[in-house]
Amino acid sequence: MDMKKRFKSKRKIKYRLLRLILLLIITIISFEYTFDKLFNKINLKIDNEKYINYLVNDTFGIYDISDIASLNSIDFILKYSLGMDITQKNTQAVTSTIEMKEESNSLPIVYIYNTHQTEEYKTNFSDSFNINNTVVIASYILKEYLFDLGINSIVEKSSIKEILNNNNWRYGASYKASRILLEQAKVNNPSLMYFFDIHRDSSSYDSTVTVINGKEYARVLFVVGLENPNYEANLKNTQELNDLINKFDSSLSRGILKKQGKGVNGIYNQDFNEQTFLIEIGGQYNNIEQINNTLEILAKVIYEYIEGEKNG
Repeated sequence: MDMKKRFKSKRKIKYRLLRLILLLIITIISFEYTFDKLFNKINLKIDNEKYINYLVNDTFGIYDISDIASLNSIDFILKYSLGMDITQKNTQAVTSTIEMKEESNSLPIVYIYNTHQTEEYKTNFSDSFNINNTVVIASYILKEYLFDLGINSIVEKSSIKEILNNNNWRYGASYKASRILLEQAKVNNPSLMYFFDIHRDSSSYDSTVTVINGKEYARVLFVVGLENPNYEANLKNTQELNDLINKFDSSLSRGILKKQGKGVNGIYNQDFNEQTFLIEIGGQYNNIEQINNTLEILAKVIYEYIEGEKNG
């Protein structure tokens, strides 16, 4: 008798469990069907800003889902992190060396490149889109700010890594690789006069950030190689740039680092032209907002410097 009761009890438990599982499956299917119908009915009438905030916990403007497919990673981060939609700029803002050369009424005078293209800044929301905040992005941001001030520039697109690999060179030969690009850029665009190699430092956060009027900026460090036979001219021009930054705020610049000797390059391609500058903008712990704030000031400084050269 007890055996029959236990058997019946087990059957009841199994039966209830099956009913529960079946009910759960029906509920899930019903939910998916209902959600699908409602989703199609409202035709994606979702608050885009709330949607992207949910996805990435950070945004700086209205987000258009279609841009993930239509924009490349650099254009995407410029548009949504900094409000720079370079796809809407006129044709004078193109970055291709060949296209710029064809713009006879707007010749580029500034060349921006990155000997160490893979140097990265701190990432945040862009992680979700596999976007790396590198010094290359900083170069494009600087280009945009210079364009707004009426200065046309070229950002180097060619891969340093590819040049190293093709020549069986190690990473230490990066300046040798960027020299090739420097010379080619000048051949393709004789109008180029000013050359900026944008890097980021590896110093601590405290040493690479400053707060000015409640706004955070990545600090700037200039590097001058003393093994360049004509380094005095480069040093003088670098000092002028540094002085202009100090006019804005003395805490923004970390000064000028003079390098020579064993274990360092010592020239940094500054023998190419006395207007060749190496600028460390922020460090590995700075975020793209801080970099952007500094680049806006740096663009104005470069503008003032160039105007001073014209009038000097």
